[in-house]
Amino acid sequence: MAGPGCVECGTGLPPHSGRGRPRRYCSRSCQARAYRRRRDRGRTAPHRGPAGTPGANSAATTRDELVRVAVQLADAAGLDAVSVRAVARRAGLTPDRVYRWVRNRDDLLAAMAEQVLGARQAPDDVRRTPRERLERFAHREWSLYRRHPWLLAVLASTRPPTGPAVLAMVDDTVGVLIAAGYDPPDALAGYLALSGYVQGMALLHTAEHAERAAGNASWESWWSQTFARLERTGRTRGRPWLTAARPTSDEEVDRELARWFEFGLARLLDGLTL
Repeated sequence: MAGPGCVECGTGLPPHSGRGRPRRYCSRSCQARAYRRRRDRGRTAPHRGPAGTPGANSAATTRDELVRVAVQLADAAGLDAVSVRAVARRAGLTPDRVYRWVRNRDDLLAAMAEQVLGARQAPDDVRRTPRERLERFAHREWSLYRRHPWLLAVLASTRPPTGPAVLAMVDDTVGVLIAAGYDPPDALAGYLALSGYVQGMALLHTAEHAERAAGNASWESWWSQTFARLERTGRTRGRPWLTAARPTSDEEVDRELARWFEFGLARLLDGLTL
């Protein structure tokens, strides 16, 4: 009879022989993956599906359900936690069954991006000005990265997934810029400038999200200590902006990130829609 499952991927382990400590991992790769997660993010608990999701009480029966489980796992534990084995275990399936629906991990990540981007959005209002429409698209992308921080790593790439929902997101911005008088190459450059700005600012949010998820000191505590050290070494002199960048709580940090985003976005849109 097989022993308990690997705490990382769920694969069955051989029965304990009674000598030494029982095995907890099925392979060195699972052991290394768990170590990296503890080192980088401070997560030690195995990935288990919450009650009411496939993998807790019932197995996923469709590809969409499987992808939804993967999205939930990434939302809860970050992209590093998403592997075919981990998603299979959380979805109540064998890895072989998962491979019938996705070719590999990259295919799974692309499907996750498609599901998130393809969620129902309010239709574009063509009666709005080009600037208003571009601003709405930027806010939509910004909101997606705040709800799903892992999505940034999937899309911010020179080789992003190219499913219909991803292409449609590009179509929206490129179409507005072409209608505003840009030729297609410049319209694509305009999209990259706008999306690159959103992604760059979202990095601040996702980095702070990762710090909090890892249980590290609050931003307020970190900044107070850092600012005190800068004052002691004289590096605050002549830098009034350092004093201005002193949020006093996590909530204020979130508000400041949003304010910084809006400040830069307004000026970028001014340049694109002159």
